[in-house]
Amino acid sequence: MPWFRRAPFIIGTIALIALLGAGALVWRMRSTSKPTADLGARLIFAEFSTNSDRVYIAPATDPAQRTTVTTIEHVAEWGINPAIAPVGTLVAYNVLPTTTVNAQADSPAELWTLDVATGAKTRLAGDADLRVPPVFDAKGTQLVYRSSASGGKQSLIRIDIPAGTRRPLYEAETAFGMFPVGFSQGALVFARLSSAGTDFFSVLGGAPPTMLFHASDQLARDWRISPSGDSLAYLAPVISAERVAYRLHVAKLTGGPTSPTRLGGGDTEQYGNAWRPGNDAVTVGQQPATSGYAGAQTLPLANSSSTTLTPPPRGFDQPLGWSLDGTALAARSFDGMSSAAPGRETTVVIDAGQRRVVSGSGDIIYFGWMPSGSKK
Repeated sequence: MPWFRRAPFIIGTIALIALLGAGALVWRMRSTSKPTADLGARLIFAEFSTNSDRVYIAPATDPAQRTTVTTIEHVAEWGINPAIAPVGTLVAYNVLPTTTVNAQADSPAELWTLDVATGAKTRLAGDADLRVPPVFDAKGTQLVYRSSASGGKQSLIRIDIPAGTRRPLYEAETAFGMFPVGFSQGALVFARLSSAGTDFFSVLGGAPPTMLFHASDQLARDWRISPSGDSLAYLAPVISAERVAYRLHVAKLTGGPTSPTRLGGGDTEQYGNAWRPGNDAVTVGQQPATSGYAGAQTLPLANSSSTTLTPPPRGFDQPLGWSLDGTALAARSFDGMSSAAPGRETTVVIDAGQRRVVSGSGDIIYFGWMPSGSKK
């Protein structure tokens, strides 16, 4: 099993945060080679297997009615690591090629794009860090990935997809790591971890990076830029009554000095986060109370009431991403009581009060959502 698939509560590969176990899925899905007639919200995902991952599209209303896009081969036991979100029908992923000898987490990976509407694949680089997912700009013309060399040197490299050119944006030697997050006003936003905690920076062209804000004295995680690129959501440890719990914070990236604020009350653990398409709210998972289950909550940025989604029968959800029309949420669901004991994992789609399992014989790898009206 690919090692980064065992880390459901962290972004990519922050190995400094404890990895969480997850049970394998045991259900099989019905497969079809014909496009579905439903052009509403459709999920893009892959199913892991030992030597290859198969990519599918499925409607939110019936994930079992999947359509095969392509199969991505990889070295045995090491699956793909996709970009946090697609742009249109274009997705990106890191993969260790089948020719990799003595595969390790830090073995050089290839970076590819895949057009899920046509099945066309394009190889962009051969020096990507498998553990860190690449990020697109809003138009899907720029892609940034991390390259890591021995000795702790890391580089954030931008690829101009139409031109096929590449340019290092920032390089540094670090024992902790830096991670591309997304784009805001044309500049790359990245996180840098150190013994002082977590800081966010922006970098544009060949200029030196600009520090945006200090996020935490500890290690923050699950960072997501809003669809408009003007805000950043992340989880950071909060100490309350001798209890430490990861809680949701949101910081504005435009319009003046950045000052992160906590979103939502309480002091229990929160999991993941997913921006609503309108940029006005963030959905986050909640640790179960005495009832034994908890639904994810959508927390508005303005002062208005939160909304609780349909909960699992037991356990909690970790939001992955909303469909572009805001009708369906993909999430990982766990039947345990906390991140320390998450229990078994499944991938689900929460839509109109219904919970639908995205099942398969191997781990489900979330890519994102197809835009409405795409013809695949």
